[in-house]
Order: sequence, then C-alpha cells, then structure tokens
Amino acid sequence: LGSEVKVRLEEDGTYSLAGSDLRLFEDQLSDSAEAFDENPTPDAGATSLALGGGVQKWTDGVVYYVINGLSASVRSELQASFDEWTSKTNVTFKERTNQSNYITISSSGSNSNSGVATLGMNGSRGFIRLGTRATAVVIIHELGHTLGYIHEQNRSDRDDFVIINFNNIVPDAQDQFFKSNSAVFLTGQFDINSTMMYGSFTFSRNGQPTITDLSGNLLPPRQASISALDVQGTNSLYPATGTNPAGPCDGVAEWSPSTQYFVGDRVTYFGGLYERDFTRWNFITRCN
Repeated sequence: LGSEVKVRLEEDGTYSLAGSDLRLFEDQLSDSAEAFDENPTPDAGATSLALGGGVQKWTDGVVYYVINGLSASVRSELQASFDEWTSKTNVTFKERTNQSNYITISSSGSNSNSGVATLGMNGSRGFIRLGTRATAVVIIHELGHTLGYIHEQNRSDRDDFVIINFNNIVPDAQDQFFKSNSAVFLTGQFDINSTMMYGSFTFSRNGQPTITDLSGNLLPPRQASISALDVQGTNSLYPATGTNPAGPCDGVAEWSPSTQYFVGDRVTYFGGLYERDFTRWNFITRCN
C-alpha cells in the first residue's frame, strides 16, 4: 500500500510480512512505491494489474473454502470460528463447489496452537495453515487476515494508545511491530480488544511484556471472539448485500479525483457503479 515493508521468502514461495503469520504473494509486492496509486480512477482499478491486485476483499462478502486434512478437533474449532464471524457480521463462509476464488484450509503439521494465512482474496492460491492444536482464538485471527486485515498494533496511530517495549521483543521479531502509515483504517478508534491485536507477551525475549497500555498495564488476553469494533469495521468493509429497487446507482455520487475514498465507498463512473476495495475499484453493475 505504498509503504516499504520487510518481508521474508518462505519455503512455499510466499512472503511473510516481517516474519509474521501474515503471508503475501510476490505479485502483491513491488520494488517501488510508485506502483501504488492511492486514488485510482474506477476504470483503471477495474482493469489494471498493478500490484497483481494488491489486497482484494471477497466478492459479496462470501469466503469459499476447501478443507484438507484437518483433525476433528481443529475442524470443530474452525466451525466455531466461522460461526463467530458469520453470527456478528455480514461475512459468510461457504464450502467451495466450483468457485474460482477460494482458500484452502489445511494443517501446517506444527504441534502447536498456531496458524498462518494469506491476505485477502487471491483466486485459488489463498490459504490458511493451522497447527495441530489450533483453537478458535488463533483461527478467528487468521480468518481476519483472510478478510484483508493486518495486525492492529501496526496502525500508524498506535502510539496514542499503547506502548511497544522494543527492549523486550525478540530481535528477529521487532519488525512485526512496525507502524504502517498507509494501512486502511476500518474504524476510527484503535482497538486493544481486536482479534487482530497482539497480546502483551507476544514475541517476548525475557518474559516481560512487549505491549502495554499507556499506563503500563497488561492488555486483556485475546478471546475466541471478535470485538465490537471488529464487527463495526467488518460491516463497513463488507456491507449487507441487497438491491436498490429504485435503481442501483440512485443517490450514488460521481467519482471525483479530489475526494478521499474509503473501502466500501461506492461511486458512479461513466455509467457504471463501482465499489472501493483496499487497492482498487471493483465494478458492480451498469447503471439503469
């Protein structure tokens, strides 16, 4: 999204963002910031392959999936994680039949409560890989990455809400606590209760907290649930689907190069209806 980030090439050919559980494909990355257009025109966003699609949200808020080789216990935790997102937001998870966009959810083989996930919708390449002891606390978080979300502590405004104790962080993991100056804010308020937030002792090198609140207190432990702001942000990014009986473009303003747009905003452009994604405009339909 126009900012330099540190990535590490993994054995499967994907890149981990600062060595974290978030995985990117090579065509989501660029060697220069110039490849990212902060305010593209709708027609360019619909046709350009710059950044290989960057970060894309799921069409109509539906995430299709294939399960490959998970144990019964992890499948049970996965279903509970699906239920948590679908019961509180407009997002749904459906088993794939013949859809071209889907994720494969499989075991990483690691005997741990862990997971990694690709960011956003990536055709048939997207995946979530879970440890053999993965619980809903972890899986709900990985589903957040699948929906397109980075970690909460990477927000550019985080220093107004938390303290990052870099002296307590494992040296190789310090890049996981970088601030992204161009990340898309889904909510106006930083959320220490977000499922995308690291815990107070994540990547501690000495048993001391890596993140505290501004008073030095430990953050609440992450729960097997999404927060109220997670719900608010998700529903702004993935609005409820429906049709406007008076016409799909009625009341929707024309795109303007001088307007700052956010994910989920809709505009009309040369007779078409478009919706803003993380890095582009998606064509919805022709206006009546």
